[in-house]
Amino acid sequence: MKKFYHFEKNTILNKKLSELVSLSLNSLEEMYLPKTYEFAKRKFKIANEVKIDGKSLRYTLINLIGLQKAKEHGYEINIDLNQIIEFHIRNVNKFKSLGDIGLLLWAASLISPNSLLNILPKINLVEIFATYKESKTGNTMELSWFLIGLIFASTFNDKFKSSIDILPTKVYHKLRGNYGGHGIFKHENTSSLEGKIRSNIGTLADQIYSIYAFSLYSKIMVNEEALLIANECADNLCRHQSIHGEWKWQYDSSNGEVVNNYPIFPVHQLSLVPMALFSIQMSSKKEYFKNIFSSIEWLTENDQIYDMVVDESNNAIWDKITPIINNKLNSLLSFSGFNTFDNRKLKIHYECSSYIFGLILYIFSGRIDKTDKQISKNDILVNTFQVFELNHMNSKNNF
Repeated sequence: MKKFYHFEKNTILNKKLSELVSLSLNSLEEMYLPKTYEFAKRKFKIANEVKIDGKSLRYTLINLIGLQKAKEHGYEINIDLNQIIEFHIRNVNKFKSLGDIGLLLWAASLISPNSLLNILPKINLVEIFATYKESKTGNTMELSWFLIGLIFASTFNDKFKSSIDILPTKVYHKLRGNYGGHGIFKHENTSSLEGKIRSNIGTLADQIYSIYAFSLYSKIMVNEEALLIANECADNLCRHQSIHGEWKWQYDSSNGEVVNNYPIFPVHQLSLVPMALFSIQMSSKKEYFKNIFSSIEWLTENDQIYDMVVDESNNAIWDKITPIINNKLNSLLSFSGFNTFDNRKLKIHYECSSYIFGLILYIFSGRIDKTDKQISKNDILVNTFQVFELNHMNSKNNF
């Protein structure tokens, strides 16, 4: 089986994924806030009424990545992505998060790579680790986003690449310090006693973005250590995957074992874990198709769960599934060795974060059969993350 996988057409799975892509496009149009060049933070359901609430810079940047991917694969996008990215580049000096800068680099690389140089005068790369809280605490997810952003920007803009020197390597080593050696990245690296206790516990999100970052880094740097760590982390997650496809939520970096099974997030099942596993199997000799399909089919093959989680009438995918038991008690039981995963009564949280739609577009726009509009064979896709997966990245892109 080819490692770059396109879902077979005329299958139930392809049909459902196509429907989720369409739902995502519709929902993002509903949630766009043109006055602030942002997307709303969430939809939520109260008294059988669904409302749109808040705004989020972070979710906006993630959604831009997905929308650009969909656009390059022939989907009609009725939002001016260039206008949005240019606005946020002009205001990058107001960003308060290292991770958000990484997401901006990632999005700008895909949408407007020539504009990347406009970011450099607005941020102090020399003092980058002393400027933002997340770099001081060594937050795993934020560092992963920043490393991914640097990799994309350096791939799509040679002048940007020459301007940042060995910064990607420095970020890699800082993120490498969070790896516990047992297939799990801890959440952060902080010196306080409370921080040390909490930081050793890594979330599923910490692992996903680290795997993605390290798989890309291993390819462009021809770095065997990064590839080994990404594979170890992927293998450990798959070792703990439920027989029904669910992923566990929190892990102990000191031994690689599960700390807390819940919540289950549809965004992880549908898009984020498949993103990480698709990426690492493109960089390595290992295959994770079984785990990827099990993850996605946890939702698409279970009509009862699908109908509860996917609200087609409101263009919503509800965020989170938890046990009815109090989550703190659930954590305590997990620490005590009780199996709290199976045979539990679960509840749906009727909130829907907008970034799930951007991630669905990012992962599936180029993998599902799109029969209503095909891209011409004469069209050349550029500035898309598939350059990584199609092995266009090689040693020439080394820093």
